[in-house]
Amino acid sequence: MILTPEELQRRHIRRSQYRSCDDAFIDVRLPGSTPKENYSIVGPGVTQNPDQVVNLREPHGFNIGAAGMAPGITNNQHLHFTSEVFIACEGRFTLRWGAAGDEGEAVLEEGDVMCMPTWMFRGFSNSGSTHGFLMTVLGGDDTGGIIWSPDVMRRARATGLYLGRDNQLIDVPAGQTPPPDDTLLPLMPPAEVASLRRWSASDLMARCVKPAQRDFRAATLDAALPGHAWHLAPVIGWGISQHRDHRPAVADPQGFSVEWLRVPAGQRSAPFKLDETAVLVHARGPLQVAFNQGEQRLLADLGAWDTLSLPGGCWRQFINTGSEDAEALLMVNGDSRKTPRFDSDVSAAAAALDLTLDAGGRLARRSLLPPAMMV
Repeated sequence: MILTPEELQRRHIRRSQYRSCDDAFIDVRLPGSTPKENYSIVGPGVTQNPDQVVNLREPHGFNIGAAGMAPGITNNQHLHFTSEVFIACEGRFTLRWGAAGDEGEAVLEEGDVMCMPTWMFRGFSNSGSTHGFLMTVLGGDDTGGIIWSPDVMRRARATGLYLGRDNQLIDVPAGQTPPPDDTLLPLMPPAEVASLRRWSASDLMARCVKPAQRDFRAATLDAALPGHAWHLAPVIGWGISQHRDHRPAVADPQGFSVEWLRVPAGQRSAPFKLDETAVLVHARGPLQVAFNQGEQRLLADLGAWDTLSLPGGCWRQFINTGSEDAEALLMVNGDSRKTPRFDSDVSAAAAALDLTLDAGGRLARRSLLPPAMMV
């Protein structure tokens, strides 16, 4: 696949291009819940407002969104049917879980990545002193929406906001008749709420990777080559790492993988292909992504918290020509192990350094393998 300049421009979503919807959810009028920015960057996510701007609607197997919140603002208790991953980009957030928000509490600091369980009520507040920005990865092209806690639904209805059976907001002006019950999403029955799994703080924090816990390793076939010392650190699922000792913090299927990648100053990856659709969310440092090869080569310069969609089948290369390290998050569609495919020159150069892939596709000393593997 050859990426055109027009297609690259469409797929490179700069942070300045994110467009918030400030009344995306039913809790928007509750005390302490406004103003609250909701962003749908790749896919619509779980917005309940048909006017939500979606930067890139093309299905990727997952959705990318974000929430922007001033200090003290809360996103109220709700549950998801597919995976929800929190990426604490800026600020400090306090998570609370359980239908009433009283079953546990945890704090997310900048750089933390947490995979929230499905069918668990959760809410979060900006507990810092500055504006907070929290990005999210949601499983599936169709997330199925969300269920609000019964208490949130009741309090929202008292403000004139209802949810129809199509999961869209219905705004009833004061003094007008509410919609008929059979046209509204019902409240979750108390027995169903009581049947939900209760999570301990330790169980939930085991699904969180903090900056100090990132297991960065030279994890691809090209990483031993001069000038190619880039590293990966798995977070969720089986990504593109070819290191046999890499283990993600969350290994149960989410429908996608999440890895940190780090490109030190002056280093780069070799060009490679992936069959799967992927998204790169840039965190910090001077990072460029090159597409295609030869005269058709294109270059994207990424800013902090830009989002870049990487279509399957195209050449891509991560480059740092600056003086400080660059870090980004890579999300790839699918639960199975992914296979980055380098050209034959990279394989030959790695072999000259006694490095190859074993029969399981993992990095190994070439001199240790049986002669039949010496290709």
